[in-house]
Amino acid sequence: MTRRITHTVNEQRGVVLVATLLIMAVLLVQGIAFLATAQTEDAIAGNYRNQTQTFYGAEAGLESGIVSLRNLLAGAPNPADWQLAALAAPALTDPNYTFNTFQVQRIRPTPYATTISSGAYAGLVAQTTDYEITAEVRGPRGSRSRLTQVFQYMEVPLFQFGVLYGRGVDLEIAPGPPMTFNGRVHSNSNIYVINSSTQFDSYVTTVGDVYRYLKRDPTTRGSNPQMKDAAGAYQALNFDHEYDQNFNNPWTPLQWMNAAVSTFGGLLRDSTMGVQEIIPPIPDLFYDPANPDVVSHQMIEKGIAADSAAMQAAKLYYQADLKISTDTAGVTTAKDKNDNPVDISGCNVTTQSFYDKREEATMTVTEVNVGTLQTCGKAPANGILYVSRDGVDKGVRLVNGTQLPSQGFTVVSENPIYIQGNYNTVNKVPAAVLGDAITVLSNNWGPNNSDTKGNQVTSNRPATNTTVNAAFALGPDSESAVGQGNGQLENLIRFLENWSGDTFTYNGSIIALWHSDQATGDWRCCGNSGTNYYNPPNRVWGYDTLFNTTVPPGTPRGILTLKGRWSQA
Repeated sequence: MTRRITHTVNEQRGVVLVATLLIMAVLLVQGIAFLATAQTEDAIAGNYRNQTQTFYGAEAGLESGIVSLRNLLAGAPNPADWQLAALAAPALTDPNYTFNTFQVQRIRPTPYATTISSGAYAGLVAQTTDYEITAEVRGPRGSRSRLTQVFQYMEVPLFQFGVLYGRGVDLEIAPGPPMTFNGRVHSNSNIYVINSSTQFDSYVTTVGDVYRYLKRDPTTRGSNPQMKDAAGAYQALNFDHEYDQNFNNPWTPLQWMNAAVSTFGGLLRDSTMGVQEIIPPIPDLFYDPANPDVVSHQMIEKGIAADSAAMQAAKLYYQADLKISTDTAGVTTAKDKNDNPVDISGCNVTTQSFYDKREEATMTVTEVNVGTLQTCGKAPANGILYVSRDGVDKGVRLVNGTQLPSQGFTVVSENPIYIQGNYNTVNKVPAAVLGDAITVLSNNWGPNNSDTKGNQVTSNRPATNTTVNAAFALGPDSESAVGQGNGQLENLIRFLENWSGDTFTYNGSIIALWHSDQATGDWRCCGNSGTNYYNPPNRVWGYDTLFNTTVPPGTPRGILTLKGRWSQA
């Protein structure tokens, strides 16, 4: 009996041992499998982490390359290959990751004309240079990421806009009589607009915000301006960045954006819709200056010894084939583009003076008889004339300008400019006038002998219908403040006569990048009493579509920088 029990127990112990060994084997296999899985997952995670790090490193390289290239282009719009090659990759914080490739190169050897196909500036023609930035980063375990980004440097002729205001110069519009804008309207600052007499037929864009009041009186919204939608029908602008339809309640930027898009179909765009600044071609404007309007004024100023190569490229002074200057002693001299003397003794360039009631000063001007300048054979070969007069209360006056040189004609001065009579009305050519300020004197100024009547009441200076066909770059006297205006866009072109019932017809492009530095008299309207000095004309103003195909000589080009196609290899 005892033997049988012992045998059974021994058999049971053997079975348990075998089972235990089997279980241990299974557990060992599972452990090895789990360990292998863990190692695989760790390797996958490590590879993913390494790959992600190389991607982020390459992406940082692209962004760094764009910033470096943009900074280079600010000072050297046409950089040499060695300058592009000298752009360095950014430092990576982890030494396990390094740039295997970092390269910035020009895709095409020369700029090419292109039409912007989409976005806020669709339809504008630009001279475009394409650059390609390549960044490849390598890391542990053979990880690697290679990214490529195209960067477009676009030079946009500014006179393609019906109206363009620069940073630091807010665009305010509040005409009394009807005023329709058939060209693009753009502001690098804010737009303030009231009155149903204002109509917009094309794009209205701003880097800032849209407000339905004027800065001098935020409590008055006037009546609703009219703006065409994508279908060409006028819609009321009865809301703005701050308040909803009919100005009942404040709303969010997203609500404003949605309402603007649904109402105007993309023709009204502001900061909430990513409108990018068009940077005037002054190097310092790329670096966020404190006074962008003061910086922009340099475009029309005389050259000085300290001017860098980039500043020389920006100043129209250096482009002019004829430069006429008068010093503080009243001595007038002329030079060509290479500073060689030019004899203009028979060209009817004279010194005149008259009283400007807005400035409350007698202005001494260099008067250029544009017709005689052509017949005497000294009109600038490239169509760019620079005129300046040193001292206080000085200026330039253009007379007899009904017919301009056939290749086009651009007049530039750091002084205020006066245009007397019809301008560019016979055999019209692409023309421009750029000055500290621009005042139009009617066809009646000379016959009425208004030079001697400038300090009299407005009614003694009656105007007659006058037409000017030229792009203008000019400045308002100052920025508006509460209780004080600057005349708004409709009075940006200055007047000194009684235009009541008379028409000023203007075809061109109005660019306001600076505040006037010399002609700083306040805007005051209207009538004979007190310090008022003019009555406004009926305004028939429009964008000159000639500029869509042929811009005036020396037209300044604003800069757009856009990111193009992106790829990963």
